[in-house]
Amino acid sequence: MADAYPFHLRTILAASKKRSQAASFTVSEPRRGYAYVQAVGTDVPLLWDVSFAFTRAEAPVFRLWFKLNTQSGLKEFTLPIRTEFGLVTYTCRFLSDKLMDTGEAGNVFTYSATIMARAEVIPDEYLVAADLIVGLPQWEEYRRILDLVMTQEMPV
Repeated sequence: MADAYPFHLRTILAASKKRSQAASFTVSEPRRGYAYVQAVGTDVPLLWDVSFAFTRAEAPVFRLWFKLNTQSGLKEFTLPIRTEFGLVTYTCRFLSDKLMDTGEAGNVFTYSATIMARAEVIPDEYLVAADLIVGLPQWEEYRRILDLVMTQEMPV
């Protein structure tokens, strides 16, 4: 089981978080004829270039957690990450390239790394309502009304 990121420490800085994901398919380009697509898997990992910023008092806590709980980046851990769906907990691991670049400016310590999550996590409540979300223009405006209808008028 993966260790949890310490709940009392700040999570990654949203302003410096960058996500990338490889395609779950390949495109074959024959010499003649139309190109075709072939699936290569469904569990495609997500990669984030992340930065952490800590005060002088928080930095030792983070470094000790990194050293002991992740065995200097070797073991997986769970980390809440803000996405389009809100704060979602991912199972992550640090990647060896660019592992823990460190900076110090006054009383602020910054750490940069690349982390990998096993796969994209979409919360169940979004998957259940996917047809409505995709089909309604300005679905966000109807969220409260839809919630009332689905939970009070049409309970499962």
